[in-house]
Amino acid sequence: MLDNSSLEQYLILSKSAKGRAACALIQQAIANPSCFHFGELLDQANISSLDQAPDTKPFLDLLRIFAYGTYADYLQGQAAFPKLEEPQVAKLRMLTVVSLAAENRVINYATLLRDLGLSDTRTLEDLIIEGVYVGLFSGKLDQKRQEFQVEDTAGRDCKPGQLAEMIATLQAWVGASEDISKQLADKISFAEKSQEREAARVERFAARVEDVKKSIQMHGAEMDGGPVPGHSDMSMDMDDVSRPKSRPKTKHPSASHASGRH
Repeated sequence: MLDNSSLEQYLILSKSAKGRAACALIQQAIANPSCFHFGELLDQANISSLDQAPDTKPFLDLLRIFAYGTYADYLQGQAAFPKLEEPQVAKLRMLTVVSLAAENRVINYATLLRDLGLSDTRTLEDLIIEGVYVGLFSGKLDQKRQEFQVEDTAGRDCKPGQLAEMIATLQAWVGASEDISKQLADKISFAEKSQEREAARVERFAARVEDVKKSIQMHGAEMDGGPVPGHSDMSMDMDDVSRPKSRPKTKHPSASHASGRH
């Protein structure tokens, strides 16, 4: 299984190993089936000094390939590198899958076969299963779709200059997060002020309703305590309208003529 502490023994030995002994130490580290991170070993003075001699530089370059390179990188300089045993080749291929999985959530078999220098899917699937077992990555092999669906992956050592890029990316992310946070704070403040204004409006409206209620109650009390102006006149007018008036008596002309004949 993946064990980050497996590198410690090589870090201790590197403090005294120089020249060819340091080269042998590198070969032991890359052959260790539990060791997959080499950045700290690269930082050791006796290891980095291998770059100064032409006969030891290929060992340092090979260690760099295992730290942050790929199998394709190894093939490009294979003639200059020390020969790798099959377990070391398989290890470098698994580390290459880690690099691919860091950039792609789904990797098709064609890409994997090309980048790993393999010719058949059975060998590819066995390699991925081994990588899952040691804890380098996890996911699902979809034989029908011919793809590896990545769920999680381990990290690899940073390339020279990559750390500065990561810091710049993180700083940009922090800046963007601060901008978003400020925008959210402004929107929250606006919402709170709007809520306060609405509460004040509701309070004013409630006060007006209360004033109207009081006015209606006062008006009702006045009506109960005495006649409302104009109410009696209205009654008289209604009496006049409802009571039929007597018609004046008129003398019929025929009546007078009749009395004169008698």
